Amino acid sequence: MRTSPISPIAPRTPGGASLRALFAVAVALAACIAGTAQAQLRVANYNIAKLLGDAAGFRAVLAEIAADDTEGFAVAPAILAFQEVRAVDVAALDSHVVAAYPGVTYARATYTTASGEDGAGGAQCLYYRTDLLAEVASAHVDISTGGGRNTDRWLFQLVGYTASNATRFYVYSSHLKASDTSADRAERLAGVIAIRQNADALGAGRHIIYLGDLNFYSNTEDGYEQFLSLGNGRAFDPLGTGSWAGSANAFKHTQSPRVTASGGLVGGGLNDRFDFQLQSTEMQDDEGLSVIFTSYRALGNDGLHYDTSINAGGNSYFPGQSARSNALANALFSASDHIPVVADYRVPPIMQASAPASYGPVIRGASGAAVSVTVSNAAAVVAAAGTAPLVATVSGSGVLSGSQAVTAALAPNASTVAVPVNTATAGTFNGTVSVVTSVEGAQNPSYSRSVSVTVLLPSNPSWSAKSNQTATTLSASFPRDSGVQELSLPVYNRGYTAAMARLDVDGATGLGAPFGVIDSSEPNIGATPTTLRFSINTNGLAAGLYTRTITVWTSDENLPGATARPLSLSFSVEVTEPSRPGDLNGDGVVDASDLSILLAQWGTSGAADIDGDGVVGGSDLALLLANWG
Repeated sequence: MRTSPISPIAPRTPGGASLRALFAVAVALAACIAGTAQAQLRVANYNIAKLLGDAAGFRAVLAEIAADDTEGFAVAPAILAFQEVRAVDVAALDSHVVAAYPGVTYARATYTTASGEDGAGGAQCLYYRTDLLAEVASAHVDISTGGGRNTDRWLFQLVGYTASNATRFYVYSSHLKASDTSADRAERLAGVIAIRQNADALGAGRHIIYLGDLNFYSNTEDGYEQFLSLGNGRAFDPLGTGSWAGSANAFKHTQSPRVTASGGLVGGGLNDRFDFQLQSTEMQDDEGLSVIFTSYRALGNDGLHYDTSINAGGNSYFPGQSARSNALANALFSASDHIPVVADYRVPPIMQASAPASYGPVIRGASGAAVSVTVSNAAAVVAAAGTAPLVATVSGSGVLSGSQAVTAALAPNASTVAVPVNTATAGTFNGTVSVVTSVEGAQNPSYSRSVSVTVLLPSNPSWSAKSNQTATTLSASFPRDSGVQELSLPVYNRGYTAAMARLDVDGATGLGAPFGVIDSSEPNIGATPTTLRFSINTNGLAAGLYTRTITVWTSDENLPGATARPLSLSFSVEVTEPSRPGDLNGDGVVDASDLSILLAQWGTSGAADIDGDGVVGGSDLALLLANWG
């Protein structure tokens, strides 16, 4: 039968205050990871001894599988594979999983218990996180491995990834024959041969995890070596193939966390490595979906409890956290006669790339012009170690060029790659940005974007609208002591069209008394010229010619490739003696000729209105006579 998702079931009531305290610890620890709906695949396998141990201790162990941060991060397990699960235990096991991981949704994978399997200790039972994995139920098989037990094979697909061999993996969960007689070893070997025949038949390049209570007594046992033999399904041991015997290898041991047997739980102390997670080549190649080698551990085993109980004399599994370590050790002691094996697995990267639909405008000849392409790894992991690095190649074609390798940052951060733009020719062009990764199993392995690029002609500063004129002279004449007089002239962006850059007038240099500036800067000049305004202060100047040559600085509008181009401006200003009141004919003398002009305009508003009252009259005659001569 198969249940998905698990419905909450009322928890068992732990016996005694100390057990209730342990259960409270389990709930508190689980709450730390309740909101973690992220990958990295934490896989745990645990022989639960038919749930004969303490319920509160068991739940505390489950919670610590998620809260265990000895590798630098904590994450709720993606897979919990249990051994020795009888049909009568399944409902209670459902409730334990629900209680241990509040806020995380699990489903029970296909569960089968063949005739007689309960009598041989129970079957395999596996739970998986539905936000991370989907079971391919049609791929489930039972493989007889002797002793009335079956190995279960499940196939899982990574959620959020396109289905392929690179994003699917098989889990084989086993409980092989116990004890160390030659007959027992032979039966284990026969079981492994059956498992390997099944795995080899899957074909090459499959991601496989072999886990469970394999009951191997040494690294030279035929069954262990059979797992490691050549073939499509060849297994590899993350801890290497060396011996696991003796105190020097105590950190590898998983049975038993108690010296004294009690309540159906086997004793003997921690001195055997019966529980394993082995992986196929594809799971150990550090490419795409793969095991994180350093994460493989026996939960709660500090390596200091060889041949004794895991909680004897204190435990130091969590460095610097003795209370937490001791609480876990006590929970392991009371929960089962095995301790879990835990390992974390990387998921393939999820590529996210983006480039603009258009770029520019830039100005012809711009150096360093480039389209910015962002690439990130959007795999939803709790730590960078939880995803394979996203190595991608970013390249351009058409008006874009070049090819660069990038190892993308983990989202929400992103890596930016500058793809060069060819700006040698003005116009509107199309180019293509391509981002490709060959990382195994990567989601969205390719990205392509067409980019429209606009390259403008430079602006064309000129003093004339009709021709290119970069130098001019501005001439004027003013009476001395007539105050500050304005000198102005237009500047053009000659021949402007939409295919050109606009012109900025940035200012003038070389000015000095008596010349000054009123307005010598204007931005964004297109088809309409702008007027530059300068000045000359005539006060205190002697009559004469005043000249100066200045530089007016112009540049293209503020775009990549903008360059500066100077214009030359010369001033030539004649400062004259002011005219005398009454000198109506401008000959420098007030005489009868001027009087004749005044009398001819008498009573009108003519030019002889010397005092400016609007009428030529007596007051004007008085002024003329006052300046006679």
